[in-house]
Amino acid sequence: MADLLAEIPTGALTDLIGKKKALILAFASAGIGNILMGTSNSLWMLAISLWLFVCAGGAFYSGTMEALVYDSLKATKDEDLYDRKIGGINATKLWSMAICSVIGGYAYYIYPGLPLILNGAVTLVGLVACFFLTEPVIDSEKYSWSSFFKQNTLGIKSLFSGTYMRKLSIYLIAAGAMSIVIMNILDDLLAVEWGYSPIGISYLFAGVCLVAGFASMYLPRMKIRLNQRLILIVSMILTAVTLLLSPIVGMVLGGALLLLRVVMEVFFDNATSVMVNMNIESKVRATTLSSLNLLRCIPYALGGSFIGGAVLLAGSARNFALWFGLVLLIVTVGLGTRIERKV
Repeated sequence: MADLLAEIPTGALTDLIGKKKALILAFASAGIGNILMGTSNSLWMLAISLWLFVCAGGAFYSGTMEALVYDSLKATKDEDLYDRKIGGINATKLWSMAICSVIGGYAYYIYPGLPLILNGAVTLVGLVACFFLTEPVIDSEKYSWSSFFKQNTLGIKSLFSGTYMRKLSIYLIAAGAMSIVIMNILDDLLAVEWGYSPIGISYLFAGVCLVAGFASMYLPRMKIRLNQRLILIVSMILTAVTLLLSPIVGMVLGGALLLLRVVMEVFFDNATSVMVNMNIESKVRATTLSSLNLLRCIPYALGGSFIGGAVLLAGSARNFALWFGLVLLIVTVGLGTRIERKV
């Protein structure tokens, strides 16, 4: 919840002080916070390092990197390459997750805090790289406290300004919120019910991230004119279908469905980033992306415990996945198809 609350002011602050400075703050906060968490010997130190540093770092990073990449391309009139660039960035993230999921498991056996310490150390290396970034001068505004408070309201307004953006944002928030629940809760529960051991789950998700990374990297580079609106709809329809099949599959096919689901989630996130960035102004880009992320995460943050109860009520994660997939299918068809064919 702390990182969600931080999304509100940090997105606006990013647009006012500059995206490069925001990334420096993000990497510095996250790096220090992870090292403090890994070496903490009390609950208070753990809480402070998480809430004050790690959550703040994540909030400053959220939307800032995407906004910086898009504005950098826009400054050179290369914004048509954004889908390739963001696909490459997300592929690198996924490959890093694949490697770290294996390394982190072994590092934990050496010392429980070692994975966090390593995370913090690598993040501080990224901090050094941030100083070499060049921020394009696009729609810049001089920072002031009055403009800061005004900026906080512009993100929400941008998401719902005009019929097109309103329909697009409602769909992205609804489908995105359900996607977050799937990634953070349902996928793990299903893997356990399909018979994967803890070590097996780590290797399963490592393999899934590797494949999803290649899909994120190379699909935008294929000589196909991708319809981003269609990707937003089809990716969620296929995700819903994989959930509907959950009760009748076993370990092998279940792992394959999970792989397909993660790939579709990557396509959905990439298309979301492309469509939102194409339809908002540079001066409110980071604020708007942070607002979107906040609205997507609120249901998961507030309803996580209720989702656990719903799984128990359904009898198993497989049964819950069936009903969840049905709702996702209804949301996708009902809201996604209402978006005009603008992009």
